[in-house]
Amino acid sequence: MKGERLAPYAVRLGIALLLAVGFMLWLRPHLPFVTAADDVDWPNHGNDLANTRFQPVDQINRTNINKLKVAWVFHTGVLDPLAELQVSPIAVDGRLFVTDGHDNLFALDAATGQEIWSYKPLAIPNEMPPLEQVKVCCGRNNKGVAVGDDKVFYGRLDGVVVALNAATGAVAWKNTVVDFRDRFAINNAPQFVDGLVIISPSGGEFEVRGQVIALDATTGRVVWRTQTTEPRSYAGDSFRRGGAAVWNPPAIDRELGLIFVVTGNAAPDVLGQDRAGDNLLATSIVALDLRTGRPRWHFQEVHHDIWDYDSAQPVVLFPLERGGKHFQALGHCSKNGNYYILDRITGQPIFPVTETPVPTGPAFQHAAPTQPVSSVEPLTPLTFVRPTPTEFNGEPITLSPQYTPPDEVLRLIVPGDDGGCEWNPAAFSPRTKFVYYGTRYEPTLFQTKPDNRGPNAGGLFLGSSFINRVPGSNPFGLFGATDTRTGKVVWKIEVDQPAKSGVLVAGDLVFFGEGNGKFHAADAASGKVLFTFDAPKRVVNAGGAAASPVAYVVNGREFIVNAFGGNVPDRNNFPPNPVGDAIIAFSLPEQGSERENEQGNK
Repeated sequence: MKGERLAPYAVRLGIALLLAVGFMLWLRPHLPFVTAADDVDWPNHGNDLANTRFQPVDQINRTNINKLKVAWVFHTGVLDPLAELQVSPIAVDGRLFVTDGHDNLFALDAATGQEIWSYKPLAIPNEMPPLEQVKVCCGRNNKGVAVGDDKVFYGRLDGVVVALNAATGAVAWKNTVVDFRDRFAINNAPQFVDGLVIISPSGGEFEVRGQVIALDATTGRVVWRTQTTEPRSYAGDSFRRGGAAVWNPPAIDRELGLIFVVTGNAAPDVLGQDRAGDNLLATSIVALDLRTGRPRWHFQEVHHDIWDYDSAQPVVLFPLERGGKHFQALGHCSKNGNYYILDRITGQPIFPVTETPVPTGPAFQHAAPTQPVSSVEPLTPLTFVRPTPTEFNGEPITLSPQYTPPDEVLRLIVPGDDGGCEWNPAAFSPRTKFVYYGTRYEPTLFQTKPDNRGPNAGGLFLGSSFINRVPGSNPFGLFGATDTRTGKVVWKIEVDQPAKSGVLVAGDLVFFGEGNGKFHAADAASGKVLFTFDAPKRVVNAGGAAASPVAYVVNGREFIVNAFGGNVPDRNNFPPNPVGDAIIAFSLPEQGSERENEQGNK
């Protein structure tokens, strides 16, 4: 009888416990804080190797984003007008790893921003040449690190790749993979995968030959090295100076064993006189074999590029269902303003791409007769959409359609050499199936002539005089979302300056910045701006928001982190773009407190 009386009680207790657990699971996304067991890292440049820049966290959400506050600020100590902060931080095991434009590397406490250790090669005697001796296009910068096998890997402007002990900062190995005296530099972030460190040097503007390098993560030994200029598609030996450098970390599909890199323009940038041919693999998406580095396929976004239309933005990998078929897709926006969606197994377009006749211009340019135009709706304006000037410094301007070959005529063309889509990374949300990115309306003046060789006044081998800051051209920026299932733009937001900020999607929010230092959060579904933080007005030595934000959870608390240091070309062309050295972390106020962190609001 006693047992019979206890059984219903046990059943009732079990039901009550199940209901309580169910309630807590339902409530958990709405709680302001979760337990430390729920810590979430940001382990790769794009969070995952697919470069989606998506973090499935909802502690900060549509209902409470208006309460977002500065949690902590870290200052790198570099306030150099020739430097910038383009870093995408890495968060692993409660530590945050960031770099700056002088190749300083910092390990921070991800919860407090306190420095744990630092590696500053310029401060070590005879470790690194003075920055004045290093050829760097477009600003001194370092996009960040990779972490794996208990080590932190990064490249330096002098062509050296370094591995450091993640716990102590002690150097594990160093390898000089390119010679800075040959006008190479490394400002790209590496990727770590399966015991390999994948990295690429820049220098296309100095007529180097682009390459992708894989190093053994244990020893630093070069496992393979792939050149990105195909000799048969360049006249004579011009492939040896042919550019096609890789600006950004690749996406990686481990199951397919493929690395997806995007290559810069052929060199010299605007003069095609000595490099007749399509100039493969420049201005292309290229799939490389992960183990050997051999190209598997390529898709060239601009044939015989003579407009500096780098394929600069990192590619994003995502699943796609279209026409009843399932694809392993790849998305990319070029500086030509087109958005391409390809089958990443074959490189074939999923949304049709049409080879469209374009102006061919003077014979000395060897211009391609067609260019690949995507059927995906562009976020980038591909024609003139604002009032335009009629002269520059007393010389008449000729408005010319895209892909008009530069010649002796002073031509205004849109998109210009700076985009379309620049280096700043895109994001993809598996919730909305949208891809998110920023782009630029920035008409550019082009003018060149035969035999226009050699470096310009800035030391760059461009083969042209082109001017980005054209008075009266009315440039602006756009951030927006494209539905990958339809290829249509869903929403867009216009900002005052051409866009040069990476994008983060954290839960149902999308984060991005502006060159003037404003940092925004918008509803990922609708594009409604829900939060704006004017960093230069609120934080000492905060500069332009031209970096790539990340999201992570540590000690049960979600943080959004972005670097505010500005961008050198946009600083010169589209002010305000203030110099800064601030890494700023945002979070909700600590539980039970609505006070704002004073450190970030002096």
